[in-house]
Amino acid sequence: MSWQCWIFRIIDTCFFRDSLPYNASEGGYTVVRGGFPPFITTLQGAIRTSLALERGWRPDKKNSWPAQLGGPDDLGDLQLRGPYLVLEEQPFFAMPLFLLKRKVKKDGHSDDTADFIRLKPGDAVECDLGVVRLPEPEEKAPGAELAGDLYLSRSEMQNVLVGGAPVLKELREAGSLWFEEPRTGLERDDDTCAAREGMLYNCIHIRPDKRLRIAVLVSGVPGDWKIESCRAINLGGEGRLAEIRIEQLIDFSTVIPPKAVLQPSADGVLRFTVTLITPGWYEDPCKVIREGPPGIPGRCVSACVGRAVQVGGWDLAGNMPRPLVSLLPPGSAWFFEASAAEVRKTTALHGQCLGARAAYGFGQVLIGRWGDDL
Repeated sequence: MSWQCWIFRIIDTCFFRDSLPYNASEGGYTVVRGGFPPFITTLQGAIRTSLALERGWRPDKKNSWPAQLGGPDDLGDLQLRGPYLVLEEQPFFAMPLFLLKRKVKKDGHSDDTADFIRLKPGDAVECDLGVVRLPEPEEKAPGAELAGDLYLSRSEMQNVLVGGAPVLKELREAGSLWFEEPRTGLERDDDTCAAREGMLYNCIHIRPDKRLRIAVLVSGVPGDWKIESCRAINLGGEGRLAEIRIEQLIDFSTVIPPKAVLQPSADGVLRFTVTLITPGWYEDPCKVIREGPPGIPGRCVSACVGRAVQVGGWDLAGNMPRPLVSLLPPGSAWFFEASAAEVRKTTALHGQCLGARAAYGFGQVLIGRWGDDL
């Protein structure tokens, strides 16, 4: 399957609303934050609208919408993967949650450096979840903490998948990839040009690093469609300006890290991790937290799952907001055990999207290794 790579460059600031209500007349003390990177639900709208416009569709010509691009709740012939953050031609992925960061001490004092230790399933304990194996550090790690909003390059993610730990200098903090810019605005009366009372609002825009790009992989575009390789669009809240550049890809495996070589441990058990690199959309998220994404061979023995994020959006066909859906965040990871006969089936899941809305790119996973023989 051939893929196109749609690369988004934010030209100014951007605003992708989070799930909090944003109503008029609430007063000037309410601040609404924008999320970043945007969900694929936002970017797919920009992609399909761009394709439809080139095929002659216009908002006042509803019957001219190409059937290949689907409808309000489906993608038609398209399939998507991503979005991925790209910095200087290198994809970056959210830090897996089975890694903890700890300060390195020299001469009894902490300095600005840190290293990472891995979590592994501990012994069975009884808690509010029943009898489970909670994750614990592989070694004593006083002062270790969650890594926070860190992103790994493709090469460092590959190192983590085979059982290694990332190098701090090769990582990027979210605060270095994009920056928050508070904005204050007001509504103006068109007749008097005066401010309307009670119509002050505050929001926080995002200004990405000028080198940062957002990549989405697209397949299913008919081969005889002529597509402009570069265009400018209005993207997200307030219609902020963005550039789209389209490149041809032979295989999306050039974007995600290579497959880790899985081998059964000395006791004949295949141990592997399943890590989300895009948000996971599941019909029963509570079940997935306990048992892992659907379609994984073997059984889930432990998990490191982040706080749920919510996605909504706007229903253009119904002219109303879409209901909020809770998703599992990228970086969430599960520890699995399976029989040695499941090696090939397990390896084949690397880079696949599991769960609901897989065609949109939700629930893309990477398969890694864990166990005492690493």
